[in-house]
Formats: sequence, structure tokens, C-alpha cells
Amino acid sequence: MRFDVSDEHRLFADSVRSAIGDWEPPRDPDLGGWHDDRDDALAERLAATGWAELWAGSDLLGPAVAGGLELGRAVAPACLIDEAALGAPLAVEGRARHGLQAKSLALPLRRGGLALGTPTSDPQPELSLDGSGTVLLDVSIGGELEPVAAHACWSAWSAATLAYLAGLAVRALELTVEHARTREQFGGPIAAIPAVQSRLADAALAVDALTLLAWSSISDERSLPAPELLWAGASCCEVTASAHQVHGAIGFALETGLHRYYRRARAMHTWTAAVCAATH
Repeated sequence: MRFDVSDEHRLFADSVRSAIGDWEPPRDPDLGGWHDDRDDALAERLAATGWAELWAGSDLLGPAVAGGLELGRAVAPACLIDEAALGAPLAVEGRARHGLQAKSLALPLRRGGLALGTPTSDPQPELSLDGSGTVLLDVSIGGELEPVAAHACWSAWSAATLAYLAGLAVRALELTVEHARTREQFGGPIAAIPAVQSRLADAALAVDALTLLAWSSISDERSLPAPELLWAGASCCEVTASAHQVHGAIGFALETGLHRYYRRARAMHTWTAAVCAATH
């Protein structure tokens, strides 16, 4: 499916893609250890594109989606969305994402509210699926943002997060289609097997739906599209799970890099569900 994307948004996506360059997270997970994939040099390159101003108004939701798609394709650190849109690392129910050295934290409040809080205890690293630097800590709620400002922040965060999930699914499917076309079994490429074709078709439909949902969020008037985020997280998990199935046993081999998309999709789904529960 083709989506009508403006030249302006395409150019911004190109800028974000260029800033990301050949960056990629570590492929070897530190099993049983704590890891934070934050990269300050990458954050600085993205800031030069104007990414840090994506939360400033509803007219910038298009660039938020365009950039979010590219960040998802690269499995970039989730803090690049949180800090740009919310102004600080995200914290929900005593857990903070990329919060080890955070001086302030963004706290979801009921009815779409948003406050900036301050850590009141030393952060304790917590093991997570994807190396997003999750820590446990106590937080003191500071000033609550005005409803209009909170709405703008959540709109940008929601749009960029939806796009990030879509980007994860897009790239996972691309890797899978490439593998299916080159991997031969039973006398030909596995892409010719009806069961594989059916699974790829279902994944492609979900990817198109995720991408369309992300772009449609540009005109969303709500502060936090909870149903969309919940569905998008679950759908992205399904796409990455299907990608593993088509890859067979090598889908879990570190050399493919596919495991990063699966782990990040699972973690993002958990966080988006937590945010939705905290704001409704």
C-alpha cells in the first residue's frame, strides 16, 4: 500500500535517517545484566535536525510521525521520543525509562494530565527485555503542566510512538521478506510455500494498518489515543513474532539482528499499556 506523504515530511524523514546513519544498538544482549542503549552522540545529531522541537505544536505532528518511523526502523533508544515530546524520561508507577541519571521525570496523570517530577531516591537498575535503561525509584511530583501544554506533549508522544511501532514492524517485515526470497527449502525459496505466503500477507496487512494509523494520528484531537496505542503495540508484537516464525531457528540467532525488533516491540507494548492505564 502506498501512503500520500508530503515532500516536506519525506525530507524530514531523510534528515532523521541521515542523522541515524549506520548507528545500531549492540546485537549481543547482556543476558542477566542491565543495559541502557542511550546514545548522547545520536541524540545530538537528531537535535540538529529539529527533532527536539517536535512537541511544540500540532502542525509538527507530521514530522513527529516521519521521524518516529525512522527511529523504529533503526530500533533507536526510546528516550529519543520521551525526552523530545515530554521534556524528560518517562516514569510510570515507580519505573523510569532511561532514568539512571535523570534530574527530572515525566509523569502521566489521570485524564491526560502530565507533570514533571524529581527523583527522591537512588535509582535501582531493573532488568528489562530491550536494554532501555529501566530503573526503580521514588518520585516527587512537581509542577503539573497546563492542560493545553499536556495535550500537545501527549499528542506528539502518541504520534511518534505509534510511528515508532510501525517502523519496528516495517523493518522486521522487510528482513523477513528478504530472507524468504533467498532461503531455499524443498527445492525452491520458502517464499513460494503457501503457508509462508499467508503469514507474510497477514504481517504486511498489519504493517500497512500500523503505518496508516500513525499518519492518521496527525489529525487526532485527543490527548492520548489509548485504543490505538494498545492495538498498535499488540499488532507490532504479532508482526515480529511472525518474522521469527518465517526465519525458523535462525530468527533467534544474534547475527540476524531480528531479535532486537522482537524484544523492543514487547517492551514498547508494555510501556504503552502502562501509560494508557495511568492516564485514563
